[in-house]
Amino acid sequence: MNTNPFTKTVFEAFVDAIIPPAPSHSQKLGNILYIGASDLLIHKYIIWTLDQSISLLKNTNYSLSRQTAELLELAARQLVLNNWNTQPLNHNNHVVFAALTPEDRLRSITLLEKITVNPAYLPYPFNENPRSVLPVIDVINRLAMFGFYSEWSGYGTTRLNPPNSRNLESFPIGWIQVKYPGPSKGYHALRGYLVDMFID
Repeated sequence: MNTNPFTKTVFEAFVDAIIPPAPSHSQKLGNILYIGASDLLIHKYIIWTLDQSISLLKNTNYSLSRQTAELLELAARQLVLNNWNTQPLNHNNHVVFAALTPEDRLRSITLLEKITVNPAYLPYPFNENPRSVLPVIDVINRLAMFGFYSEWSGYGTTRLNPPNSRNLESFPIGWIQVKYPGPSKGYHALRGYLVDMFID
C-alpha cells in the first residue's frame, strides 16, 4: 500500500487521538493495556478500507483516504485560525492536524460534525455534497474502533491482502484487552441449560 506521507501522518494522528496508549491502565492491569491504535497500525486499516471498500470515489482519480485527510486538515486549520485550540501546536510537524494535541484534534473533528466549516472550502467530493461529511466522519470513527478490537491486527503480514487472502498470524491485541476468547464454532448457539431437569 503506497500511501502518500500526508495521508499517513493525518490518519496516524487520528487513531492516536481516538484510542491513545493508556499508561495508567498498564500500571494497574499489565502492559497489554498500554497499547493504542497507532501501535497496531490501525491508520493502515482505515486508509485501506476507505480506498478499497467504500464506493464514494470509485472510478475516479481521487483517493477517498487522501480527500478525507484533507478534510481533517481543513478542520484543524480552522480550529487554529479561530484560536480554538487549547494547547500550542507542535511545530516539529508541518501537518496541522498532527501538530495539534490529541484533545484539540478531537475538537477539530467536532467542527466537521457540527458543519461549522465553510462548504466552499471543503475538498472534493465533500464540496459537491456537504451532507457526505457526517457519514464519512462517522465511518472513520467506527473504523478506528473496529480495526482495533477486531482480528485485523492479528493478520500480521497479510493484513492488507484482500479479505479472502488473510491469515490469522497471532492472537489480536484488542481481543486480549477485552478478554474475548476468540471465535468458536457455534459460539452464539444455545449449548444447553444450567439445570438438571425442568419442573412444570
